[in-house]
Amino acid sequence: MTTNLDGGTNQTVVLKGIFPLPRFIRFIKERCPPRSFHDHALVEEWREARATVKILVQEESGTADLIDERELPEEMRSLADKVLQEPSMHRMVSMVPRRWCMVEIDRLVVFQDSINLHHVEKIKENLSSDPSAEEIIELASSSGKHSNPEIRCTQSDGGYMFSSASNDLRFLDVTMMDPNAIRDFTPIGSASHAIVVYVGFSDNVITATRSGNRIILTNGSHRVYALRELGFRYVPCLLIDATEGDVSDFLLPAAVKQDRAFYLESSRPPLFKDYIDKRLTTRVPVIRKTSVLKAKLDLQKSSVPAL
Repeated sequence: MTTNLDGGTNQTVVLKGIFPLPRFIRFIKERCPPRSFHDHALVEEWREARATVKILVQEESGTADLIDERELPEEMRSLADKVLQEPSMHRMVSMVPRRWCMVEIDRLVVFQDSINLHHVEKIKENLSSDPSAEEIIELASSSGKHSNPEIRCTQSDGGYMFSSASNDLRFLDVTMMDPNAIRDFTPIGSASHAIVVYVGFSDNVITATRSGNRIILTNGSHRVYALRELGFRYVPCLLIDATEGDVSDFLLPAAVKQDRAFYLESSRPPLFKDYIDKRLTTRVPVIRKTSVLKAKLDLQKSSVPAL
């Protein structure tokens, strides 16, 4: 495939042959520059990869169920434990079994079909060539110099617009507060209530979910890819146990829940090592995008009969 880049695209690794052909073609047509590829060439490339997948299904049957996990090294534990004490993290996973551990990268089950190499290089720029244990756990927990990127905010016409290079930008919550609890701002008049909209990022920890003998990587694929390129075979991650059926519905990613048989029961599901296999990947220019959130107030006043 053509992979010429300009300032408006990012080179991206895309899996082929593993997921259905329509998904592969849709990715190319929706995310690459127009008229970059011909349908016939895409189909042929996917078919070649599909033939390799069929061989791997036979040769690597059951390999996902043999994933190795190890205890977190002592030098990583202090920061890892501190992350779990964050109020938002406690709210998210305190009710389910979870723990930090080292997991084998190549046997992680994956559901994402691409890796943005521009993002991977940005991650590696903040790592030394031989990262220490402290650097690695900071990367895994998005702390220190690996904390969340900048968010830009503009205001016009009664609305607010927030933008970031990270696609994790989101509205986190809306709540009503005592206006006296808000510092550095004094409204005109006597305020009785304040409505606060929280904007930011999720708890961006490398996270995986266990279901039976399999471990599905649910967050942090680009950081894991960066470490894999640097030669690491194990990565620290927060492992959450969704083996019990009553919790799996809200712990498993939507893509996995929609096709449980493929990810959780098939003899050879998509594995992280597939991102590294040149037979199963292609590199394409993907149009660079910025995540944007827009919020506009709709303030109305009316009168109703008194009770």
